[in-house]
Amino acid sequence: MNMKAFTKIPSVKLAATAVIAALVVPSGNAAASPYTATVQADHPLVFYTLTDVPQPDGLSIATNSGSLGAAGNGAHFPGAVHSVPGAIAGLADTAMRYSAIDTNSDDGGVPTLIPFNAALNPNGSFTVEAWLRPTEPGAGNAQCPMFNRDPNDAAAPNRMGWDFFQRDASTGWNFRMFNGNAHSQVFNITGGTYTVGQWCHLVAVYNSAVPSATLYINGQNVASSSTPSGTFNPNTYAPLSIGGYGDGSQNPFVGDIDEVAVYGTALTAGQVLTHYQNGTNASRGTPYSTVITGDGALEYLHLDEPARNVVSNTGSLGSGVNAVYVNTTNDVAGPQSPAYAGFDAANPAAPFDGITSYLEMGNPAGLNFAAPITMEAWILPGASQGPISDVIAHGYDDTSTSVDYLGIVSGNYQVGTLSAAASFPVPANDLGGTNWIHLAGSWDGTNWNLFRNGLLVATAPDAVGPVTIANANWAIGARGRWKYALGYPASGENYVFSGSIADPAIYGTALTPARIATHYSAGAYGTAPLTIVKSGTSVKLTWSAGTLQQSSTLAGPYTDVAGANSPYTIPAPGASYFRLRFVPQ
Repeated sequence: MNMKAFTKIPSVKLAATAVIAALVVPSGNAAASPYTATVQADHPLVFYTLTDVPQPDGLSIATNSGSLGAAGNGAHFPGAVHSVPGAIAGLADTAMRYSAIDTNSDDGGVPTLIPFNAALNPNGSFTVEAWLRPTEPGAGNAQCPMFNRDPNDAAAPNRMGWDFFQRDASTGWNFRMFNGNAHSQVFNITGGTYTVGQWCHLVAVYNSAVPSATLYINGQNVASSSTPSGTFNPNTYAPLSIGGYGDGSQNPFVGDIDEVAVYGTALTAGQVLTHYQNGTNASRGTPYSTVITGDGALEYLHLDEPARNVVSNTGSLGSGVNAVYVNTTNDVAGPQSPAYAGFDAANPAAPFDGITSYLEMGNPAGLNFAAPITMEAWILPGASQGPISDVIAHGYDDTSTSVDYLGIVSGNYQVGTLSAAASFPVPANDLGGTNWIHLAGSWDGTNWNLFRNGLLVATAPDAVGPVTIANANWAIGARGRWKYALGYPASGENYVFSGSIADPAIYGTALTPARIATHYSAGAYGTAPLTIVKSGTSVKLTWSAGTLQQSSTLAGPYTDVAGANSPYTIPAPGASYFRLRFVPQ
């Protein structure tokens, strides 16, 4: 007996092509929902089930321990890495890790922003202090570990305030103060070497009584000047930024930063040396934090906050590809049983507002490849979409020449790159509807393939496929951040999806049409839609939903099997082909 089981998948268009469907539950994963088990069986690189404990308060707060209190609290950019080993000897206290989207030009950062406060911008004396561990040499556009000046924009065309730069290792650290006359600098002092991968203690002191500026590295005076050019004018409105410029685009620092402090006084050389010696002495008699607050720090950031708003990756790339909720969280219902039998009754989704919300993924090496790929998610599109609404995207890059994406473009579902994309008109009932849509796309080495609710709806030939993108990130629900993107916290992202997204996944392989059909069926119906068990000379067919159809040939035509209910036993020998017919969604 030659019996083969085929499944017809619901769609707005019922095609003659049949696809094999089977549900595989990995061993040890019995507690997983049918959909989760099916996805995991295909070894996704990234799979966000969005089941993390929601944190609806949004921002990841940088807590101020200085005398300004909560008025000096800041916010960490999504993508900055939390809880890396800190600088202070003998303490388990952690630090923050900052990075650049494009390390060649040093653009596109993830700074920590402290809202403007007049107390942190005095006309008189002040001191700035931090522990820094650069992980690349200063070069190119020059890394900026701390930035506290008007950004020389239309609102403030003349620079005022101060900034730091990491120059090449032989030049050292650069501290500049501005007088509000175009780019004119009151002080510009440089000195002190550094070693990539090692912590150093950096302090700049402005003594308005002299006036003078002094730069200390590891407790030692490495540069000073008492010959100002004009009068110092402090920053008048911009935030204090740690780890790069406050716009999140320019001159990011690449490395770790810890224990940042700002004082409204000029610390003495003795105080600076005491801070360094205390921080490097694991047998200290006085806690390091007590020394800092005792010397009158207004702003004191330990930068030891644990990561918040995390989207845990259950795919094979692990926690290194955890994402971050940005202006959204997992607080809406996703596809849930009993309507979608393959999901838990509390399966969540994340809402996207079409303006500012997305999931920040960064640009991990494990996802930056030019090879077969599959992207999939369950989506509930809003009634109104922008010209481009990305569900999953890598880029565009800064020149808008490279992108890999799955989403809605000009009223069409699409998957592809700028050079080629498979496209299918979005059915009218999908926009603003109540039915969740399983959207998937793949590149199999020859074609881009687009799937809606398990059915292949479009293909497009492409000999190139996905491209590596060095200066743009991945994102869920939006265009991935690129190096010139402002992005957060005010302006949001570009190409933001409107609606809800659940269970997005990315694979380093092109899933076959059969497997994608299985994913849809596992979510919608909770089991393989049609299974065969041979018993002696007879065959038993079982299914959970749909109408059984039969044909004597693979191509059909197929007709309903009258009165067939699951389980259905076929005693007669012969070659037959079976599939399930569903009511289209």
